[in-house]
Amino acid sequence: MLGNPLAFTVVQILAENGDIRPSQIAQAVGRSVARVSNVLAALRLAEVVRYETEGRTVRYRLKHPRETRKLLAALDSFIESASAVRR
Repeated sequence: MLGNPLAFTVVQILAENGDIRPSQIAQAVGRSVARVSNVLAALRLAEVVRYETEGRTVRYRLKHPRETRKLLAALDSFIESASAVRR
């Protein structure tokens, strides 16, 4: 799932912001709300995110925030070390 650049970015945004609406995510990544909603649906199926509704407002957050932040940090470290090797 995190191999998809848009899904990875959405997870990063959720890790940084906590609860957030799909429209806010769409604005942050420069994609349509429909596209972001599709990614969020896939992330829900993978049990990466969860959502809550308040009336007509939907807000998403990470299902396992601590573990996901550790995974993102590990991936960031891997990318940095792989980039250093190429130089």
